Amino acid sequence: MDVAAQYSSAFSINTPPRDRLHDLTCLRALTAGWVFVYHLNLQVHGGAGFILLHRGYLGVDGFFLLSGLVLAYAHPAVPVRPAAALRFWARRLLRLMPVHLATLGVLVAGVAVAALAGVAIRDPGRFGWGELLRALALVHGWGFSARWAWNYPSWSISTEWAGYLAFPLLWLGVSRLPLMAAAVLPPVALAVLAWVSDGPYGLNLTFQGGLSRFFPEFVAGLALVRLAEHLPGAFALAGAGAFCLLAALFLPDAAVVAGLWCVLAALTAGGLRGRRVLDRIPGLRRLGELSYAFYMSFALAELAAVALLRQAGALPNQAPTAYAALTTALALALAVALHRWVERPALRRWGPLIG
Repeated sequence: MDVAAQYSSAFSINTPPRDRLHDLTCLRALTAGWVFVYHLNLQVHGGAGFILLHRGYLGVDGFFLLSGLVLAYAHPAVPVRPAAALRFWARRLLRLMPVHLATLGVLVAGVAVAALAGVAIRDPGRFGWGELLRALALVHGWGFSARWAWNYPSWSISTEWAGYLAFPLLWLGVSRLPLMAAAVLPPVALAVLAWVSDGPYGLNLTFQGGLSRFFPEFVAGLALVRLAEHLPGAFALAGAGAFCLLAALFLPDAAVVAGLWCVLAALTAGGLRGRRVLDRIPGLRRLGELSYAFYMSFALAELAAVALLRQAGALPNQAPTAYAALTTALALALAVALHRWVERPALRRWGPLIG
């Protein structure tokens, strides 16, 4: 999602807005890109190829860490009173639902047109009514679905929604912990992740098991807000980034998440001191602002690209360059359209009504 928008104000009207940490928005662009090329690689190589691409599903774990961090940073005043909590949840739904509903609408229309035209749908079980209702209710990432269905990347925003619902109580607890106790939370969360990932799929848990992957990372992100200002100014960003890369190449999934947490810690600590690293790269912040729409566009772009290639008599693994270029172009075009004509207008129209 668009990290920058989540900084727009603290929740309490008595708390002044906090400076935006644009490096985090830029990092979201990189993690979204990592997930994207992972899915391209699945279509082209069937999961083979350079191992850094093969581990790209861990970009989603970067989103989960960021969610806890950004929410706690943007809302230092805990929204635990009923009216404040309802307003907080309404704002979170406004961030999620317009793009989610738009992408679902495109898929529903496509399935309806195919049915009316008598065109056989590949993998029709993916487009069942029960799965559609679960997606509309944002519970399809809670273990209630048995397969990737409809706009399948949205399983992760379903788990995010579970985190948003729990945020007031979780942040109340984390924000009141003594500093030393808060410092214990990230290693404990990573130990839990190591246990969760001790299986054949590692942390590549989606519609089944996604919550067990999400909540430890969400809490580790919350804890980082308590710790960042106490980290040394010369926190080793280069070392953290190198560790993250090495982890992605050689170490278990939980170690990759540890590396991502270190990168987040470095960027946050530097941002609080007015330093910019990723934000110096031209265009990266803009891509970060598009990242939610881009992430939610991938399945639509994938379906369209595969259909066009089939019309030309080829499969993605037979024309990998054409498939990658076509899917990337379609996903970027859809992301720009969704951001410009769905996401931003919804925020402008309904945001002031929520407050």
